Amino acid sequence: MALEESRLRDAIKYMHEADKNTEKSWFKKPDWDIAAQYYEKAAQSFKAGKSYDQSVQAFIKASDAMINATSLFMAGRALENGANVCIQNLGQPERAVDMYKRASELFMQNMTPDRAAEMLEKGAKAMEPISVDSALDLYIEACNIYESEDRAKYATDTYKRTIALLVRNKRFDKATEILMRLGNIQNESSSKSPYFKTLLSVIIVQLAAGDDVAASRKFQDFCSIEGFVRSEESAIAHQMLDAFEHRDQNCYNQAANRQHIGFLDNEVAKLARNIVVSGDLVSGGGYVDPSNPASAPGGGGGGGGNGNFGQPPPRGPYGNNNSGYTPQQRPPASGGYTGGGARQQNYDQQVDRDRDATWRALTGAPPAPMHSQGQQEDDESLL
Repeated sequence: MALEESRLRDAIKYMHEADKNTEKSWFKKPDWDIAAQYYEKAAQSFKAGKSYDQSVQAFIKASDAMINATSLFMAGRALENGANVCIQNLGQPERAVDMYKRASELFMQNMTPDRAAEMLEKGAKAMEPISVDSALDLYIEACNIYESEDRAKYATDTYKRTIALLVRNKRFDKATEILMRLGNIQNESSSKSPYFKTLLSVIIVQLAAGDDVAASRKFQDFCSIEGFVRSEESAIAHQMLDAFEHRDQNCYNQAANRQHIGFLDNEVAKLARNIVVSGDLVSGGGYVDPSNPASAPGGGGGGGGNGNFGQPPPRGPYGNNNSGYTPQQRPPASGGYTGGGARQQNYDQQVDRDRDATWRALTGAPPAPMHSQGQQEDDESLL
């Protein structure tokens, strides 16, 4: 207690010294450098004396003095310190965000864009529990700074934090947009593995939004990118899209449990494992909250398709063939496939092989292994 009182007395003394150096008279000009030093000492002493509001005010005065002394970088840093006190000691994130924004502006004027973007990120993290929209605006503004200042290659983590927040809050359209921007940056790198993971993430987010048509179009566009069709990410995307077209939850579950899904960012990987495929031929399906299976597209937690509709994919084994698609018995549709009889099963397998052959022809993927003679005779007898 005595130590805190001593630090408060020191802080008051420093404030008086700082104020004296800001005064202007006929024979004396303000010495802003000296004033800034005293204000900063006062701010640290107030903080040590647990007078946190006065500490913040002293940091703001220190910043103003540094601006007058044309030391913009130090002015931004003083505001950053004050904002940190607002968050850590006062529990005032909104006040802190205002200071982070002002600090960001000062760093931009000082031609240090990385620090400017960092301030916006700090503000975004502070706002996440309070206002998702405000946090997203700050994250996206930080991304814009990196891009506009030709520093995009250093913004990967910022993009990923933005995408994670968007996915967590089911802002799938905006998440797709930011993923595409991240992909454009990664495409300039010599290593294509992160780029292909981002492309797969785009497909997953589109499927989570229930728009398998848009996901299929994106996939066709991605297949023109060199190397993508031969990647594991392409095989997984192909299997997921096949599962949606065939309304086959089991097939989708196999794709969602493949090893490379675990290599994606956490929020996207969790999203992939909570997508359901609707048995309704009109609704393609989409994301379902594990805590509320009734939110599944197309109906309640157990309807349509197979017994897994509305449930998170089981963590069981998955297929490992080259095409990325393991034919499954399809869910019944009105007047459609019932799954009975060997001829019907052979017919379905032939449809799957034809569709896979078409995909391989379009993407340039290597041909599938030849069927056995018995399989070929069965297929020909169907025709």
